[in-house]
Amino acid sequence: MAQTGQKYTEARRAHLASGGHSGGARASEYPGGTITWPEDSLGWFTDQAYNAILLAADEARMLSHPGVGPEHLLLAAARCGNVESLLAGEGIDARAIHDVIAAIKGFGGKLELRPRRSPASEQVLRRAVTAAAARGVLGPSTEHLLIALGEQELTAQILAELGISSAQALVDGHYPVTRPPVAHAIIQRRAAQLASTGIEPPSPGPIPPIFERFTAQARDAINAGIQYARELNDHYVEPAHLLFGVLNAKTGVVATVRTRYGWHIPPGQFAPPRYPGVPGRFSPDPRHENVFIYTQPPYLRATGIFSPGARRIVAEDVLIVAERLGHSALTTGHVLIAILERPDEYTSDIISSVPGIREVTAVIDALPGQEDT
Repeated sequence: MAQTGQKYTEARRAHLASGGHSGGARASEYPGGTITWPEDSLGWFTDQAYNAILLAADEARMLSHPGVGPEHLLLAAARCGNVESLLAGEGIDARAIHDVIAAIKGFGGKLELRPRRSPASEQVLRRAVTAAAARGVLGPSTEHLLIALGEQELTAQILAELGISSAQALVDGHYPVTRPPVAHAIIQRRAAQLASTGIEPPSPGPIPPIFERFTAQARDAINAGIQYARELNDHYVEPAHLLFGVLNAKTGVVATVRTRYGWHIPPGQFAPPRYPGVPGRFSPDPRHENVFIYTQPPYLRATGIFSPGARRIVAEDVLIVAERLGHSALTTGHVLIAILERPDEYTSDIISSVPGIREVTAVIDALPGQEDT
């Protein structure tokens, strides 16, 4: 494309016709033979790439797209890890990619809670495996995903619009090839192992980003919840942390309703430890006499990673609420309703301590509200 000025499809057709290919074998082939792929390609990948692939389903859901395409893999990979760093060096962030995807494909209609990967996405995953193997790596990470995405028509178009004419060249510039290719027999043996035993997903899973559909106020509220979990040294971000962040939002729908109804959370409501099961100990606070603080071993301290319940709230439940109400943007009000509609033991404690908070209709009446997108 960069050399000839051709469109992606024309350039790729000419390149393949001339016998060329980028960075190794095609998706279903490898020097020395054809790979018999396991049914699910996820087991090949590092935890970083595995989580990005899982996150791609969230990206498709947030855009109300029916399936997970290569563009969603690109958007997810751009949010963290090696690809985020590579693209940041070129002045590109996930929001820019999101905006190009939205301009090309728009937002979908009906919410699909469990979007499945498309055949094109599966092809990208397999190509990432062979791209990594050609570089001497058996477990592909996100940069190998980027190589494969650079060879797919739509994602190559998205990258080109943002100034990346060659994903392969971008990766090569930061991760030069220093190893011989992985032998075909080793790859085939690994494929057979994955086909018979599979692999467990990383635990904990991906940190859900604060997606573009959230308003500025909702993003701030969720970030406040994350910060509160860190201050308490709670291992995961839980629904109660999110509830605290939303109820203390300075502006937006919930702030308006809170002022109107006089909601107030007593600070003592959040006395640590909030979440059991993580060992720790109380020790004197050197700053205050007769005050003890709860501490945990370094390996068990706050991670900023969302628990399954908190992840479901920000990646699924808010969308269910918004679709039911016919709203596109996700505000502090939608987040609060999602938490109120699926309380757990700890959010129930907070809810019961704030008179009137159960009046979901008061929040609904204030929606969609004037929050900044």
